Amino acid sequence: MSDALDERRKAAEEQFFEQQNKAALERLKQRSEARKSPITGKPMKQQTYMGVTIDYCEDSKGVWLDSGELEEIIEASKKDSSYFGNLFSGLFKKN
Repeated sequence: MSDALDERRKAAEEQFFEQQNKAALERLKQRSEARKSPITGKPMKQQTYMGVTIDYCEDSKGVWLDSGELEEIIEASKKDSSYFGNLFSGLFKKN
C-alpha cells in the first residue's frame, strides 16, 4: 500500500513542478517581448542607467519603471550627483 501512495505522491509532485516550470517559461517569454508604450502602442526600447534597466518610448519620450526601479535610481543618484543630468540628457538626445 505504501508503494501506491509513494507513486501517487511522486506523480503529484512531478505535476506540480511541471506547472511551475510552464509558468516560469511563460514569464520569461513575456519579458523577452518588447513592452509596448501605453501612449503610442509602439514597442519601447530598454536602456540601462547606473545598473537600472528602464523602458523608454522614443516617440512620446515617456519613461516607465518597474517596481523598485525608482528606489534604485534614487540610491544611485545619492552616490553620483551628476546621475540625473546624465540620465535625461542621454534619453533626449537627437539621433
